[in-house]
Amino acid sequence: MKNKRLTYALGVAVLVVWGLIIYRFVAYVKTDDISDDTPAAFTKEPYNDYAVKRDTSTLNLKYSDPFGLVKTVDTNKIIKKRVELRSAIAPQPVFNWDFIKYTGYIRNPETKKLIAILQINGKSAMLAEGEVSDNVKLLKNMQDSVKVRFNGKVKYIVIHHG
Repeated sequence: MKNKRLTYALGVAVLVVWGLIIYRFVAYVKTDDISDDTPAAFTKEPYNDYAVKRDTSTLNLKYSDPFGLVKTVDTNKIIKKRVELRSAIAPQPVFNWDFIKYTGYIRNPETKKLIAILQINGKSAMLAEGEVSDNVKLLKNMQDSVKVRFNGKVKYIVIHHG
């Protein structure tokens, strides 16, 4: 008996909510005059090309430090020092790794180790990881590329087809 009362009460509540929704919809459709809160159908928008407007303001930063924390520094001296430092440090030349080509790999059937086939200065060399030939040490063999060290520099070399 208690559940039936709750069911009837919920049914009445649903009918009231749907009744309010339908009443508002019908009241909106019946009104023929346009209220002030709805936008006009044919208003012409002013032309705007969305161009960035030119900035005409300038900043005047020639005021003193209000806290007295920054000492005045001659900026010309700083710029001269930076120019001198840049000219003193010369860029290091780029190292050309073209003399090493990775042409492929084979797997040793007995030890199951990968052996990389490299061409170093036109000569063929077969190296396992950790072996050295013509000052080129094979660090890692990843089948599609190898990691080699020459004169302290390390580089990955991708397999060369051709």
